[in-house]
Amino acid sequence: MPWLSVTLAQAAEPTPPTVEELLRSASVSDAALSPDGERVAILREQTEGGKRKAIVVLTKADGSAAPVRVVIGDHDVKTVEWASNERLLVTISMWKSASGEPYGFSFYGFFLPYPLRRIIAIGVDGSNPLMLFADQAKVLKSQFDLSRVVDYMWDDPQHILMQIWSGRHEAWSLQKVDVHTGKSEQMELGTTSTDFWMTQRGVPMMRFDSTTRGTVSIQGRAPGETAWKLIRKARRDELDKLPDFDVAGPTPAPGVFLVAQAREGEDARVLRTFDIATLQFGEVVAQRPSRDIEEAIIDEDLKLLATAYREDRLEYQFVDPKLAAHFRGVNSYFGNTCNVRLYDMNLAHTRFIFNVTGPKDAGAFYMYDTGKRAVEAIGDRFPWLPPERLAGMEALKLKARDGTALSAYLSTPIKAAKGPLPMLVMPHGGPELRDKYDYDFMVQAFAAQGWLVLQPNFRGSGGLGRAFADAGRKRWADLMQEDVEDAVAHVVALGRADPKRLAILGSSYGGYAALMGAVRKPDLYKAAVSIAGPSDLLTLMATVRREEGADSLSYAYWLKTIGDPRADEALLIRGSPARRAGEITTPVLLMHGTEDSTVRPSQSKTMADAMFAAGKGCEHVLLKGEGHTGWQDSTWTTVVTQSAKFISKYI
Repeated sequence: MPWLSVTLAQAAEPTPPTVEELLRSASVSDAALSPDGERVAILREQTEGGKRKAIVVLTKADGSAAPVRVVIGDHDVKTVEWASNERLLVTISMWKSASGEPYGFSFYGFFLPYPLRRIIAIGVDGSNPLMLFADQAKVLKSQFDLSRVVDYMWDDPQHILMQIWSGRHEAWSLQKVDVHTGKSEQMELGTTSTDFWMTQRGVPMMRFDSTTRGTVSIQGRAPGETAWKLIRKARRDELDKLPDFDVAGPTPAPGVFLVAQAREGEDARVLRTFDIATLQFGEVVAQRPSRDIEEAIIDEDLKLLATAYREDRLEYQFVDPKLAAHFRGVNSYFGNTCNVRLYDMNLAHTRFIFNVTGPKDAGAFYMYDTGKRAVEAIGDRFPWLPPERLAGMEALKLKARDGTALSAYLSTPIKAAKGPLPMLVMPHGGPELRDKYDYDFMVQAFAAQGWLVLQPNFRGSGGLGRAFADAGRKRWADLMQEDVEDAVAHVVALGRADPKRLAILGSSYGGYAALMGAVRKPDLYKAAVSIAGPSDLLTLMATVRREEGADSLSYAYWLKTIGDPRADEALLIRGSPARRAGEITTPVLLMHGTEDSTVRPSQSKTMADAMFAAGKGCEHVLLKGEGHTGWQDSTWTTVVTQSAKFISKYI
């Protein structure tokens, strides 16, 4: 009676996901389409007999041949990418040796696990597998990371460009690596401050050198030139982008690149050409009113295919109107409710791989054939997280108390009880980042507690035009907080949130907003959680000045964004939660990575000391060995579970 088991399975009540399920490695890690569009590589992870196996599945795109399975073994698999139509590159992370000894390093008496990252090259039929740099035993033994590809060099099917660390020179080295033999030769040596290069058809033409806190010197070397020259200095944001000179990639014209930038008088970042030889900007290639161009999709022949921007969902502007029509059709296939990201394509632009995500879709890969106009599923990344287990999200439009138009996202837990629900407010970091309509691990983790989750895009957020970002300058403690409060009031007025069961949590600037919210509205929030958040703006500015220099771009940016410690001292004191701890009656949890170089852990310690000095007390958790971002899964588990446990005591 097979129908009986189906009926029973369908009748099962969906349950919200656990933190372990949300953090579990994807069953499909990556997918790639060969340049000619004939083959698809799918990177899978599965468990057999209690042991994890990473597997690459190689298939013909038209289904004309049986798939080939290549077993990689018990390793974290990261990416697949075609070096040519004949060779595939698989990036893996190895956490332990063949004898079972963990890889890592000692840090002040603590052993911190850290993987070895390697690339394996294989043939289209799984033949001739080899590890790149396999002929250099000393390099393999001494290097943690041998996975940084700079250029896949589509014009040269034999080689790719990679960068590896030269311990002898204390600098990155640019290497030309043979994907058939694994052997390499040095092409160029960077300086001690070099981070990476950008190339055009295998030739290094831009080099990025940086200081420890994010000021980047962009060097250029046009075709025919022998020496590097300074193009400009820029500041790196929390997404490791350069907001005022974000290089998207090369064009077919020698020495000409595409750069996203907002000039004085422009309200959003546009895409324009930049000539390294003349150091001059050219024509605007793409723009969108009041929306930043976030990404340029460039094919293997260096031709611009599309540019990406965001409304609530991800959108594209295509160079070819015919491709725009195909993309609209694919979006319609997914009900116009997901983010359909251009992930890979063949050179002829007849086959595409899309990575599709949404509030109720944790991610899946699909292939689209323009000739057949057919969408084919090639890999569900998290099959244990079906839509019915995930919280839904809706986009809210509202007005701030002064009439400014704001946007926010409200997520509702599955099986939500009737009547107003407890709500967690989650202001984002940056502050020049933004929240969006998409799958969010933390949102799902907290919605699984039965809470609404509100994500407001307050003044000062990025991606919504320069005027909107500039409206938050020096307004951290008032206008930006008012916008968060007005978003909360909007949801409460809708009858959705219980005004007596509200909490606030954020990371980085969002952590500051949580603390400042507790200062401003001691009766509004029943709990506040600050993760890596600043608490004393005067000492924060002093740290940036000391570490970056008074004449640095970073310091200049924060002077404009937070305020001048001399001219605006009263503003910074008034906007420092640690200096107003006596006004806080809300229970506070502080969490901070011990190795955070963006917001020093002393900021949380200062806040904790101030709370105890004021007779309030708080909880203070240190995340051993962790920085500002890029945490291990175990750390994310600690952050989410301890935050949820703390908040649940009060709402």
